[in-house]
Amino acid sequence: MIHTAGQLAVRTAARPLGWLMIAVMLASCDVFSAREPEPPASEGGTFLQPDTPEQVIENILSAVEEMNAPNYGRSLAADLMFTPTAAALGQDPSTWTSWSKAEEERYFSTAAAAAQLSTGHRLVLTDPSVSVITDDRFQYDATYTLTINHSRPEVPTGAQGRLIWIIVQGDDGLWSLSEWTDRELGGAVSWSDLKAAFSR
Repeated sequence: MIHTAGQLAVRTAARPLGWLMIAVMLASCDVFSAREPEPPASEGGTFLQPDTPEQVIENILSAVEEMNAPNYGRSLAADLMFTPTAAALGQDPSTWTSWSKAEEERYFSTAAAAAQLSTGHRLVLTDPSVSVITDDRFQYDATYTLTINHSRPEVPTGAQGRLIWIIVQGDDGLWSLSEWTDRELGGAVSWSDLKAAFSR
């Protein structure tokens, strides 16, 4: 069940201040707009302990900007499920029949290797819609623009579409991306298309 805004206000009133701050930050949407890349906090890149759904999204944004494959993988649930766009599924159904966290990490590692000599990578999320489904299940729906400046001339460097992320809280209290649905935006190259290209 998706809570209404009024129900969410009642539910968050009894929660620690941190949860309320998350709701305010998500409502403002500023955190998901275009931003200047931050320098890595250490050799391991920029990664926040995912105590909130918002921090999972921040970590994915940072992982793309830094093309940091380990941190990208740390943001994914072990049982990640990915649903590609209808066009990508129709073009090569076999690519997606066994897509899992392992395939997701493999594609991103391949893309990161092709992009290691470049900068300017960026994931911009706009027009977001946020829903608290249950206490440990959170839905984030947004339009994305992805730029990966890589060295493979046969693969586009940009993608656009609409994503739906289901972010869940594990038994350890930490959050991760569990379900991902990709939707086409007009005739633009989608994230699914890039995943398929880098998985070959």
